[in-house]
Amino acid sequence: METCPKCNSLLRISETTLTFENDNTPLLPTKAYYEHKMVCINPECDQYAGEDLNNPIVVVGTIKNKVN
Repeated sequence: METCPKCNSLLRISETTLTFENDNTPLLPTKAYYEHKMVCINPECDQYAGEDLNNPIVVVGTIKNKVN
């Protein structure tokens, strides 16, 4: 589990996007990744995402997971 570097609270995924590598060339295999924006939900923290987690003020980090 990912934790906030400032307050050590657990982080939450605020947004997930699907990205691709080598999608514009037929010579290399296309790779797909999920990118998860991680935010702190502790209102006492300097890295707090804010009330609207779909539109965070601060994104602490991003996790990238390969799909295929």
